[in-house]
Amino acid sequence: MHIRSLVRLLTLIAVLLSASFLPAARADDADTTPAPYAKFIAGAQSQSGLFTLWRKNGKVYVELSTAQLGKDFVQSAAPANGLGGWGIVWGEDMFAQTRLIRFTRQDNKIVISWPNTFFKAPEGSARARSVQLSFSPSVVAVTPIVAEDSATGKIIFDGAPFLTDVLNMTAVLKAALGTTDPAQTYKLDTDRTYFGPTKAFPENVIIESDETFEADAGNTTVDTVPDSRSIQLRIMYNIAQPPDDKDYMPRLYDARLGFVASPYLKYGDDRKVDQNANYIVRWNMQPSDPTKPISPAKHPMIFWLSNTIPDEYRPTVRDALLTWNKAFEKVGISQAVQVRDQPDDPNWDPDDIRYNVVRWVTEAYPSFGAEAQWVYDPRTGELFHTGILLDAVEGYGTPASWEYYVTATRSTLRRGLLAPQSYAMGKFAENAFGRVALTLMDRMDAQTQHQYTLDSIRSTVLHESGHDMGFQHNFIAAIAYSAKNLQSMHFTQSQGVATSVMHYAPLNLWPKHDGQGTYWQTVLGPYDYYAIRWGYARIPGARTPEDEVPTLNRWAGDWSKPDYMFASDEDVSWANGHAVDPRVEWFNLTNDTLGWCGTQLGMTQSLMHVVDQRWPQPGHAYEQERNAYGWLLVHYLRCDDIALHFIGGEYLSRAHKGDPGASLPLQPVPRSQEQRAFALLNQYLFSESAWHYRPSLLNSLVYTEEAPIWGGLWAYNPPIRHDIPIVELAGDAQQGAIAQIFQPIMLQRLDDLAMRSTPGQTMSLADLFDWTQSGIYGDLHTREYAPSEVRRNLQQWYARYLIGLWLRPDPATPYDAQSLARLKLVQLQSDVRSALTHSGESEITRAHLQALDAVVSRALDTRNVVPMVLPSGS
Repeated sequence: MHIRSLVRLLTLIAVLLSASFLPAARADDADTTPAPYAKFIAGAQSQSGLFTLWRKNGKVYVELSTAQLGKDFVQSAAPANGLGGWGIVWGEDMFAQTRLIRFTRQDNKIVISWPNTFFKAPEGSARARSVQLSFSPSVVAVTPIVAEDSATGKIIFDGAPFLTDVLNMTAVLKAALGTTDPAQTYKLDTDRTYFGPTKAFPENVIIESDETFEADAGNTTVDTVPDSRSIQLRIMYNIAQPPDDKDYMPRLYDARLGFVASPYLKYGDDRKVDQNANYIVRWNMQPSDPTKPISPAKHPMIFWLSNTIPDEYRPTVRDALLTWNKAFEKVGISQAVQVRDQPDDPNWDPDDIRYNVVRWVTEAYPSFGAEAQWVYDPRTGELFHTGILLDAVEGYGTPASWEYYVTATRSTLRRGLLAPQSYAMGKFAENAFGRVALTLMDRMDAQTQHQYTLDSIRSTVLHESGHDMGFQHNFIAAIAYSAKNLQSMHFTQSQGVATSVMHYAPLNLWPKHDGQGTYWQTVLGPYDYYAIRWGYARIPGARTPEDEVPTLNRWAGDWSKPDYMFASDEDVSWANGHAVDPRVEWFNLTNDTLGWCGTQLGMTQSLMHVVDQRWPQPGHAYEQERNAYGWLLVHYLRCDDIALHFIGGEYLSRAHKGDPGASLPLQPVPRSQEQRAFALLNQYLFSESAWHYRPSLLNSLVYTEEAPIWGGLWAYNPPIRHDIPIVELAGDAQQGAIAQIFQPIMLQRLDDLAMRSTPGQTMSLADLFDWTQSGIYGDLHTREYAPSEVRRNLQQWYARYLIGLWLRPDPATPYDAQSLARLKLVQLQSDVRSALTHSGESEITRAHLQALDAVVSRALDTRNVVPMVLPSGS
């Protein structure tokens, strides 16, 4: 998936964009005079296209005309092969941004540079001269001119710089593999790097560099190659002619709509406080005859289905892509999207940039699910090449990889899988959950299973092709529909399960006694039609991007309508406390997220308790049952995580002042909703019953032992224990939840909300400590107190957590949180001592209470100096 938020590969992209460029490849300092053109090309092989490429003596040379010197071209790069996992995927073009590339002559050398496109001013103005002097380009390499035609001025330069690590795969590999040992860090081996195939087409050229990366001791993580001491990555450098569409006019970005932005600062009007003038990224989609209500697209987006796509899935992929025509027809453009099959023609090449190709990728460790591909002109935002990579995982059944979502039970390595919250892995998990749940609910016969797979693939293609239209993710797209809507087949077949295909929509599954709509998002939602109109509809009379702004502002003013709301990747940064709006979420449904989660938790919990009634099937190993339970557990924990996001939440509005129905930008979540969220956490995460299972069930959740002679962990990856460590899994989930809602930024926000709300309107910092104390220690007040191992571990861990807040707080922890932590320790000491007076406790229960009393008393009696935490900004 084209994760902008990257939705996918965010860690790798961050490493790349922050990494320093490699030292520029330089020619010999000695002065070299170019050879005569005719003499140099004698015996060389040529390929004619955008540039003429020459091959001679194992080297590649590039010919430029005088008109091409100093001209800007568009450069992208991607591996032509993968590693079978870890996000290193053939065709993945997100390792580096699309850039302009320029070839300029300096004496008898060619300077290869990336021009700076981020800062602009009106051409020919004083500000433009200032910008040119104030900002720097990046020089990729300096390489010698080896031949020159004195009659035409054509020159030929050495392509050796493309054999260096221009794409910076060294950093990609280090980040992808999590390498810390220098002996296992891969670096380019220039002696084993050489030119692969080169291709020349009318509008682009391909130069392949077959690069060998070596690690002195090998890398134990990489087990999909014969010898991990060396791996070969075939890097394809694609240099293309930028579009020269005289009829294309850029459109200015608006944060209320979910288009990807091509960012730059425009220095032209000092009266403006904000110099941002970003253009949206979109295809040049226009009607061929604007005078008619509807006419064929002047520049249609034509997709080609690769011959790698299995035959049984091709009609589904085709139909999903053509679905976008319904949205374009509403803005007067017919046949906007077209789909063709890859021809059985040896002269047809998917690397020709004129072809937008959909491809099927197979990996040993599924690592990306799906990915949109595109190339655009960074000066205007015009998309001129698209495509989609589909991981074969889309057609898989229920593999045994659930452990990597909840804990490292099978291996300390995550096998290169992306975060469980990513679209790729989240969709994978939901797909597997659905197969298990529907089987247990007697809804999964052979016909249903086939249609289930097709609909899942369709939803993925709709999502990725939405990126090809220029769309960002939309994570508030569940807010408009009720549970009743989603239980209606009629409704979901026409409106979808969310308002946009750009949502990370989970499986739409309801208990047997409820109605049931479509399982997946198989149609465009109302937001998708709205966004196509905003991004692609013609605005009569507009001659400049600025002329369009009044109309676009009016259209974007509908943000407050639930059907048209938009929020994206930056709004789901929950782990670091940045995100605040619980309506903005991954893999959620309905306008009552807590109600939906309560239903999912109850349904899934019931299914987990009966999983041994269906698996293993006669004659099969018990790992069938283990894996079925595991996928149910992944879905169960996802909803626990969603409930956390209501704690200290605030509704965030992107609406502008004066927009219809606009609210204040921030509104605290009502206290009643936060109480509902905490009740869910108490019932399904912290309570005794949440982790109680029959011994016979727990004793059958085992893996299958094997003894392969060769092969990596993809062949055999046994867990650390034979059973599923329920106690440890519960502890990880419980401790992770508490750590998230008690992180300093959350405590600060809860403390500060008292200044921005009326008493009782929203939860307070005191509420957080009171509710958590009651949820974890409430049973101390009962005469039947006999906590399980899971409960004892939680109570001991939280007591130590409170002690840390009191005695060793993070410097960012507010003072009120420290004082409340001490207060709760005092209360806990009293409650524990009261519980110790009860008769009938077991030895383990009494030992637990005495240990709690000792730990808390020692903390309260400490003579350590409590560190001073100054207010923020002091």
